[in-house]
Amino acid sequence: MLKRNLIFHRWGSLLGKPDFNPRDTASRLIAEVAANGDFAILDSGDAVTAVEVVEVGSGDSPTNLRLFALRGADDRPFKWDSAGSVSPISLRDHEYPADVSHVSLWPDGVCAHDYAKNVPRLSRLSLFLRRKLATHVKFDALYREDMLEKLTAMKGQMRSVEVAMTRQHGESSGGVFGTLVPENFGQKAPSVRFTLGMGRYGPRDMYLDDETEEQVFALAEQADDFVSNMIIRGRNHSSGRVETVNLLHERLQVDAEFRSSTSVPSMPDPSEVFLALDTAYKELQRDGKIASAVQGQKMRGKG
Repeated sequence: MLKRNLIFHRWGSLLGKPDFNPRDTASRLIAEVAANGDFAILDSGDAVTAVEVVEVGSGDSPTNLRLFALRGADDRPFKWDSAGSVSPISLRDHEYPADVSHVSLWPDGVCAHDYAKNVPRLSRLSLFLRRKLATHVKFDALYREDMLEKLTAMKGQMRSVEVAMTRQHGESSGGVFGTLVPENFGQKAPSVRFTLGMGRYGPRDMYLDDETEEQVFALAEQADDFVSNMIIRGRNHSSGRVETVNLLHERLQVDAEFRSSTSVPSMPDPSEVFLALDTAYKELQRDGKIASAVQGQKMRGKG
């Protein structure tokens, strides 16, 4: 059985751009790929992405996609055996090593995908749609409703933040990488881990400055795109105690296990994943958890 996290977001249109419609976008992509199969592939220079339409939604049903992170000709793995032999993996010109995520977009603005190590994240999908179809969409992380209460309770009294990030592609992500992250992140060092804080033995009435705290909240918005670990500590205004929030544990998500695909043992059976995504969506809707979930932008008072 293969373990996956089913992680939920909200999708939305960008201000000043045409409204995003998953069904129309999927239909356009199908037509473009039918005319030219290579249209399904985007080589952005430092990453190769492919998108496959599985099902165009209708009524209340989701539009289902498969999102692939491909490895181009200069980035392909090789074979090694215990005798010390190294040789290339045999692939034809139109074949790629790949990792896959299954993405469902419901008409009401909810989106979910299955997450595991190395699978492509939604930032790849938004980049693909922008470059290939001139279609703009944003994905906003959803968190459990009490997460915002926990962070708000320590606002202005944040003691430290521990972050680990892996850059998925070369797209810029705004000012957050100016204050918190070294400038060469994503170039010389695609992965970075750091801690900002007052130190265990630092003055107990000293906290991160306002600009750094703002950037911490900004980074939290993008957690599903770049962050593989993020732990925030701060003093709770009400209790006076230093509390800890593990941000990635606070996402609106469901744990799941799947049988392997009959053709690819390392990939979950796609039909099972899409069924699980839809079942989880309906259960979270029925329980009111999607309605009460906190969007990432609300952490900075923008949502």
